[in-house]
Amino acid sequence: MKKLFVVGMAALLLVAFSVPAMADVKIGGIIFTDFYYLDRNKDNLFNANRSKPGIDGSSYNNTAIQVPDITRFYARWTNEDNVGMYIEFGIGYTGNVEKVVTDKGQADNAVNVRHAYGWWDVNPMFQIMAGHSTTPFSPLNPSQLLGERSGSLNIIGVGYGDYYAGRFAQVRGTFKFGKVAKLEIALVDPNGAMPFGNQYPTTFAQQNTMIPRIDISVPLYLGPVHLYPGFLWQRRGVDFASNVTAHPDDNITTWIGTIGTKVGFGPFAFSGEFQYGENWGNTRGLAGASAPAQLASATLKTDNNINNAETYSWWVDLSYKFGSITPSLIYGQMKSKSLGAIAGYSGSATASSEAKSQMYGISVPIDLAKGFRLRPEIMWYDDGDLTVSGENDQNLGKYMIAGVQFQITF
Repeated sequence: MKKLFVVGMAALLLVAFSVPAMADVKIGGIIFTDFYYLDRNKDNLFNANRSKPGIDGSSYNNTAIQVPDITRFYARWTNEDNVGMYIEFGIGYTGNVEKVVTDKGQADNAVNVRHAYGWWDVNPMFQIMAGHSTTPFSPLNPSQLLGERSGSLNIIGVGYGDYYAGRFAQVRGTFKFGKVAKLEIALVDPNGAMPFGNQYPTTFAQQNTMIPRIDISVPLYLGPVHLYPGFLWQRRGVDFASNVTAHPDDNITTWIGTIGTKVGFGPFAFSGEFQYGENWGNTRGLAGASAPAQLASATLKTDNNINNAETYSWWVDLSYKFGSITPSLIYGQMKSKSLGAIAGYSGSATASSEAKSQMYGISVPIDLAKGFRLRPEIMWYDDGDLTVSGENDQNLGKYMIAGVQFQITF
């Protein structure tokens, strides 16, 4: 991957210095460094270390200095025919959780492609785009940024109120209706996610998908109020093993509806988003690593019928700008209900399970100089209880992440 990155950077620089004068080229980058203290209560230990292989399970607090993989380098190019291209590489740790250091004393680091797409503005009302990028669904995110490598994937509130539709290969059409509205429709590569999430059944043979995932967004710009309704849909065919004689259901359908809003009045700003749907874990995206995210996948009933997991999440972000300082108050929650249980916890495959998580805290970006920003942030995360039918509730505990993020931009 490092060799690929070097070759990619050389190619970008070659393009930047050799394109015709009529073309427009911009290159830039952002470096993030997290410096934080993590404090988990004892009930939260097993929940965190379930996804942290090799980390000492007796440890429940720690100070860390890390470079998350949201650190990036990008290049943008356009020409006189309204054709453009954008490439962005993520640099840093590529996993979602901590890993044991290697024998060289280094954590796993690599380069990943965040964006690689191009577009053509056919006319002022229509654009066609193709490549690897974010989808138009659920475009807003809270301003929480500290602790991506904490072991609980703490980035933009996923798992605690936010759902991120992901960056995937797609073909998209955007229809513009003046300055008031847009219609964005993306056909997204449907492959990659396991059909049954963590509850991987022995009766499962293979999957097949004939129709791409469909992501739709209809942004509305009504003066200071912006609305972002959207819908995501995907159906995956499931082929069972030859020894399974009864399987009335042979399709898993994921659907999510969302409505987001962004409001600005002078120095005051409000943003928020709500999502509701079924089987989030059966399509690619970033639902998080919390208990509700673990329960957001379809499961098999004893008669091999497919049981749909039900999930909702929402968050709000209130901010006020004081010169170069913009504090944000953040709250969010997520809840899922499904059959089965989370791996590592008690509960039979026929039991009904549900869990709710929440987050709250403050993030304060401070612009100290051109291109240099500090972001003090303190957030509390509550993993709540895992409720399993016929059993006592299991407390999954709480934790806090407090520290500062350094951001350098050029």
